[in-house]
Amino acid sequence: MATKYYKLTLISLFIMVAFSKNAHSYCFTPVKYYPVIMWENLNLSETQLARIRILDLKWQRVRRDLSFQIIHDKERLRKLLANPYTSDKTIRDLQNQILINQNNLRYCAMENFLLKRSVLDRFQRERLHQMLAN
Repeated sequence: MATKYYKLTLISLFIMVAFSKNAHSYCFTPVKYYPVIMWENLNLSETQLARIRILDLKWQRVRRDLSFQIIHDKERLRKLLANPYTSDKTIRDLQNQILINQNNLRYCAMENFLLKRSVLDRFQRERLHQMLAN
């Protein structure tokens, strides 16, 4: 009986910490900061600027949709974890879906960056590299 109580307490504590608004402060998920790229500072032509703006709009839509789904699924997971009758398979499947969406978001972010970079000429790429190095 005591072991079951300790397990439930430990699970409850994990849920509270992992899904709290300040979870990043507990180092479960390290917060990464990426440099802000000022594409306008690369002396882009009108054609290049238009292409980058289109890519930005597509990225914003993808990011919004995937982020919404991740947040929604995390909330569902929190509720499933709080329910003692939820099957392990259901929890694992949802956690897997969250991880897939998070990886998909990262992949889309990198693809967007690479597509933007492909619009640049050699000198603009060198300037971009300098911006990222600082």
